[in-house]
Amino acid sequence: MKAAAMILLGLISAVANTAASAGSGGDSKSMDPVRLKFAAFNQHDAATIEKIYANDATLHSPDYPNLAGNRQIADTYRRLFDAIPDAKDNVETLEHSPDHVYAQFILAGHLKGAQDKPISVRIISVYAVKDGHIVDDSTYYDRKTP
Repeated sequence: MKAAAMILLGLISAVANTAASAGSGGDSKSMDPVRLKFAAFNQHDAATIEKIYANDATLHSPDYPNLAGNRQIADTYRRLFDAIPDAKDNVETLEHSPDHVYAQFILAGHLKGAQDKPISVRIISVYAVKDGHIVDDSTYYDRKTP
């Protein structure tokens, strides 16, 4: 358990340093839950993702237009990790304003049972952040992406 926590903290630090070196300004505290969410995603840690989202958070996406509650959001990630066992988010840009974080990233991996067919989905998400939690996640992608 301690080793996993150390790896997660290292990933958070790496993402923070990348964003800082890219010239991201403003209040870094407002970005912490988003950085942590990406680090947890890449560790397939749905329990941490559940803690990052506020209890009454909402998720809007092409597949889930009005998903409500951090438990339902985490369960969605659990299903995604099961469907794409090697799923990774590769963050390309991370920008923020005082209450929002804007992320462009690529979800890459292979569908379960189809290791010969890689998938790559370009995604943009707009996160509303309040009191150290993600309270709203509006995610956009083309469902037809291979």
